Amino acid sequence: MYTLVFDTTGNGIVAGLYKDTTCIGKKEKAEEFGQAEDLAVGVKNLLDSNRLEFKDISLLGVCTGPGSFTGVRAGLAFARGLALGSPELQLTGVPAFEVYANMLDEKDRAFYNAVVIETKREDFYFQLFDSRLCKIGQPEALTREEIAKRLKGHQVSFAGDGVERLLSVSLGLQIKQVELAEMMSLDALFRTTYQKYLQKNLDFPKPLYIRGADTCVK
Repeated sequence: MYTLVFDTTGNGIVAGLYKDTTCIGKKEKAEEFGQAEDLAVGVKNLLDSNRLEFKDISLLGVCTGPGSFTGVRAGLAFARGLALGSPELQLTGVPAFEVYANMLDEKDRAFYNAVVIETKREDFYFQLFDSRLCKIGQPEALTREEIAKRLKGHQVSFAGDGVERLLSVSLGLQIKQVELAEMMSLDALFRTTYQKYLQKNLDFPKPLYIRGADTCVK
């Protein structure tokens, strides 16, 4: 079985092509702009280099955010467009929180495992997982002080592209492991997608928004 996974919600593009559970091609590029164009070209190159056509892909996983508004929409629109042309394709959305949580090895997990995603504002996107990576509560947008209050008194491990900024100020926490990441891990993105496939828990990709758009009426 061939699986294609990709993410454009963060600081660039992460895309990979897998045969069963083995990666046979990948594209990882940090960039602030142009993800939509590079994603389409990158996916085509991955298929061409392995002499495959899109009809050969059985499973497609796309990250649903949170993250860049444009990046989230670009990735989901591309995934939905590909699925329209391939009715037999199994398609699923994968939240960024679950992918970042999957970047923590079992030995590095703590009582609390906090995923912190960059918002490029004063706050952070935040969600907690237990030692088995089961969700503890819903995703939220919280300040540094609010996050520190949630985590006081328990050992915690961190993952996500917002961790470095969060921990640039001492919070007085009991930290076991910190998984710094400019972008999410391709292997974690695939594992999260493949777990959904094995659990028969595929869901149509919808954007994960935690707060409303910053707009005003003049």
